[in-house]
Amino acid sequence: MKATFVDRIVNTVNMTMEVTADEFEAAINKVYNKNRSYFTVPGFRKGKATRKMIETHYGKDIFIQDAVTEVFNENYPKALEELGIDPEDHPEIDTEGQEIKSGNGITFKISFITAPEVTIENYKGVKIQLPTTEVTDAEVDAQIQSYANRNARLVTVERAAEENDTVVFDYKGFTDDGEQFEGGTAENAKLKLGSGQFIPGFEDQLIGSKAGDEVTVDVVFPENYPSEKLAGQHAKFECVIHDVKEEDVPPVDDDLAAECSEFDTLEEWKADVKRDLEEKKQNRLETQKENEVIRSLFESTTIDIPEVMIEHGIDDLLQQFDQQLSYSGINLQQYLKQTGTELSDMREQVRAEAERKVKTRLIVEAVAKQEGCEATEEELEAELKRMGVQYGVDAAKMRELVGADIAYIKKDIASKKAAKIMGEAAVVEWFTPGADDAEEK
Repeated sequence: MKATFVDRIVNTVNMTMEVTADEFEAAINKVYNKNRSYFTVPGFRKGKATRKMIETHYGKDIFIQDAVTEVFNENYPKALEELGIDPEDHPEIDTEGQEIKSGNGITFKISFITAPEVTIENYKGVKIQLPTTEVTDAEVDAQIQSYANRNARLVTVERAAEENDTVVFDYKGFTDDGEQFEGGTAENAKLKLGSGQFIPGFEDQLIGSKAGDEVTVDVVFPENYPSEKLAGQHAKFECVIHDVKEEDVPPVDDDLAAECSEFDTLEEWKADVKRDLEEKKQNRLETQKENEVIRSLFESTTIDIPEVMIEHGIDDLLQQFDQQLSYSGINLQQYLKQTGTELSDMREQVRAEAERKVKTRLIVEAVAKQEGCEATEEELEAELKRMGVQYGVDAAKMRELVGADIAYIKKDIASKKAAKIMGEAAVVEWFTPGADDAEEK
């Protein structure tokens, strides 16, 4: 096989792949051996007829088309590797004007869309702004308070229910025709008011109720409610309040420290929490620097991205969303039906995010190429081991499972190296975050 680069017009690459007569003959024989058991020839047991007899009986070109596919699929990846080109879509193939038969070679004229050629300038010394890694007393206090909140206990109060209180109650749900619907009944249910656990409007109508009260709650189920029978329908819930409880948060003192930590005093605990927060901030710093540099380059770089790359990016996002939905017991098609959303509309909704991801990848890969970043065998082995842990296999088996996709793993390792180079070379202007910064973040 001989691969030849012809030209590149914008993002379209044209190339040829020449297959010799011997290589094509080997492909014909391979197709024959793979399929001979499907042919019946008089005088031969099924699967025992020679290639010549099958071609005589069914036509001399019986194996040709499959052999063309076979020889192309076998040699096309090798041709791409030889030329160092990665296509972004399926190729267009042209063999017109050739007599394709046993004894002849084939020249495939191939064209495909590839990623745009990108050159990134001034990716070192990018000026970025980052919050200081200093830990304030307020952050430490907030962390300590979160422990106190988690150790709060519910105590009964003799007053009307307020937001953030928990009510213990029975309820029965009815549609407008008086029918009690499935899943709308419970006894001694616990509900924190304001938590958003129930459908909109339900919790608000329990505020002000007391133990012993009977309350009728009027609601309208959301249009995207999982039950088609109830979606968009009006309903009433007959509720009986048994108890109103509030959270009793323990005081932040030495006793809480002794209960929630390995320290005997609050001051010792605070010092440890501060050290832990400082360490976490420092560990996040390198990633923050890399992300900020990439964001800056994203805003200052213009790339003509082929539409097919954006479409593939949309496919990836929807596939990820489908995977997330599976944890809730539904798939993407069911979700679209429940929400009344067209697939085309959803694809349009995620288009901007897909384009952002593709553009970001192209920028980092361009820097990796310019810096000569490559994955070493040791780095590749370490990544395969890490991936293997998730699937319960060793690195060798993981390498076998990823197959040709190992090229993407290598590219990902190289991209991480490039991001690190950009982050380390950044010029950082530090600022102390305030309330406005936290809100913006």
